Amino acid sequence: MSTSASGLHVLHDSGVPNGSTDYTTLVILHGYAWHSGIFSKLSPLAPQHNSRLVLVNRRDYPGARPYGEEDRELLSSLSAGTEADAAEIAAATQKINAWMAKRAREVYDLLTELVKNENIPPAAPEKNKGGIIVAGWSFGSAWMTALLAHVASFDVNGVDLGAYVRRVVFLDPAYHTIGFPPPDAPGYHPLFDPEIPPEDRGRAFSNWVSGYYNHGDTFETLQKKTPLQDPPPTLSILTPEEVARTQCLPPGAPGGSDALLLEIGLRLGVFTRLKDDALYLPERDREQDSQRGDAWPNVEVRHVSCECSVWELPVGTWALRKELETAKKNGKQLRPVRMVLIRGANHFVPWDAPELALRALVGDEDEVK
Repeated sequence: MSTSASGLHVLHDSGVPNGSTDYTTLVILHGYAWHSGIFSKLSPLAPQHNSRLVLVNRRDYPGARPYGEEDRELLSSLSAGTEADAAEIAAATQKINAWMAKRAREVYDLLTELVKNENIPPAAPEKNKGGIIVAGWSFGSAWMTALLAHVASFDVNGVDLGAYVRRVVFLDPAYHTIGFPPPDAPGYHPLFDPEIPPEDRGRAFSNWVSGYYNHGDTFETLQKKTPLQDPPPTLSILTPEEVARTQCLPPGAPGGSDALLLEIGLRLGVFTRLKDDALYLPERDREQDSQRGDAWPNVEVRHVSCECSVWELPVGTWALRKELETAKKNGKQLRPVRMVLIRGANHFVPWDAPELALRALVGDEDEVK
């Protein structure tokens, strides 16, 4: 497929479904160390949902333009963590915020290209048809919070994207990706388990992150360590050929762009800032009670969670729900946010249960099963 002028790469485009004139264009960005090949099972199902599927690889992933020297140098310099005082921390935070604004602009420019070049039907949210739904899976949700946080600052380039984008989706993100702190009680992560030999931790992580868990409703009753044996962890049963078509390790390896961003973002609170600016409407829109298209005040924000995902993900769901409840009680002006739950699914729902994933992304159900 093609590499966009934005630097992002369209890995796959399923095309217009059955000559439809009111189809939905579903644009999906991948997560950490897995590129958008992991969504390939959605493609044959998309026409049944009157949807066109556009799978996008982020910078540094197959087909996309690698980060330039300036972007790489910024990540490398900030990863040293040498800030000595509040002024240096503030300067570093400003730099990484600007770096994420550039990533948001890349997504914005890609969506603009689709509207300009592909005759995308405009959004009809009251009918749940047409327009664009853009989603980020897992770590890719940070690109979605960045898009919402910065969209009001972007030049429109002759296209009113607010007339086309009708939903932005966080697809099963971990708590830290959407800007929430870790729980007070300790959790578990196999990469830091001293009982696992270092050479075995990669495999342990794969089984852990792609496992199925029978969680309770409190942090204490989350199954944090050992996944169920039936069904088995998704990554334990992928063939070598399937792994080769979906995985891309270098960006997530030590020194890789995603690995550096994750560390910097957590240390400097970037993901929290993006979450806040994504959920709450810009101050000037509150003051003017504006419905300016460039701020996307009416675009639905959808958080999709999977019932059986690894413990870091339900913790994020609970934290988001609590924040929304508190904000509404305090009269804060939020974007419209909808919480959707996929029953019986794990973090790799686009691979294991693509029909459920599509229904959660483009459908109109609060609970998918």
